[in-house]
Amino acid sequence: MRLLTGFLWFLYKILVLYTLIVYALTYWTFSSHWIAGFMMMSLPVVVVLHLVFMVLWLAVAPRRAIVTLLVLLAGLPFLARTFQLDLSPGPSLAAAPSRGQSPVISVLNYNVFNFGLNQYRHEENHTTLKQFKNWLVQQNADVLCLQEYFSHGDMEDFHITEMLIKTGYRHHAFLLQGSHGSPSEFGLAVFSRYPILATRDTLFSGQNGLLQADIVWNKDTLRIINTHLYSMTLQLSQVVSEQDYDKKKHEAKYAFRQMRRGFETRAQELNPLEKWIAASPYPIIVCGDFNETPYSYVYGHLRRRLANAFEERGRGFGFSYNHLPNFIRIDNQFYDQNRLELTEFKTLREVPYSDHYPLIGFYTRKEQL
Repeated sequence: MRLLTGFLWFLYKILVLYTLIVYALTYWTFSSHWIAGFMMMSLPVVVVLHLVFMVLWLAVAPRRAIVTLLVLLAGLPFLARTFQLDLSPGPSLAAAPSRGQSPVISVLNYNVFNFGLNQYRHEENHTTLKQFKNWLVQQNADVLCLQEYFSHGDMEDFHITEMLIKTGYRHHAFLLQGSHGSPSEFGLAVFSRYPILATRDTLFSGQNGLLQADIVWNKDTLRIINTHLYSMTLQLSQVVSEQDYDKKKHEAKYAFRQMRRGFETRAQELNPLEKWIAASPYPIIVCGDFNETPYSYVYGHLRRRLANAFEERGRGFGFSYNHLPNFIRIDNQFYDQNRLELTEFKTLREVPYSDHYPLIGFYTRKEQL
């Protein structure tokens, strides 16, 4: 027994060293290397391992549990990125915001997954698409920031742009894929009930890029940046369900390569985004699908400049991905905490229409409080 305990203690000291390195990488984000990316992403697993060891030490070597407690306490700065318990009152998410000179603006961002285009093509029952469109309009948000947006002029059920314009979103901006003159619209979209003063965009590759819209609101200008960083297109469900060992191994290797490439690519995509943020003369909200966990290089750099809406007003774990793995938060709203106040924020996990969940935040100018 003593020999086994000694061996476990040796392994635990290695875990402690690894944990301190992960803490440092995540807190200071001094490395964008893909190895650092994997290490930072492992932070929740590391915490769970320490909790397991805590139970073990309490049973066989209580004094060693003090070391575990100290290591866990050192990780408290990351708790806000993981879980929130916000009991403060705020405006009702179901209430329609007032227009005109309203002191509050609502921003909804959502990766809409082409409004279920692939599923629509393979099903005779198109009720889900109708429900999706109705839900989107009924939210009555002032600004919609949509990723993987899709609208098609030759498909009656997918006249999404026309529908949104008719329901009050007369101002819009797009970063679209496809050939010029094509009836289809696919990419990033911003729809606003308030006038859009100016736009700017940059395309990274495929469906990923940045779309900026300067919105005239409450006699002032608010800068919105709709963001969709590099997508890893992982098929983790195939890795889990595959029965053949060689095929499972192949799928796992593919997933690893995609994750490695993702860490490298998103670190590069962060550079223009940070420049846009630094150059903004207006209060700014950056929202979208970042394809990064809260323990990552990109997330850490953004929260140095801007506040994260989930960390300020979120509830629970805030998981935003409606697919395997279901326990990650990769969609976010970041905002200028010096000039904007977040009054309420929610991850709408009851909305089932996409492989992501929508986020909605309510903001007001600080001098109005």
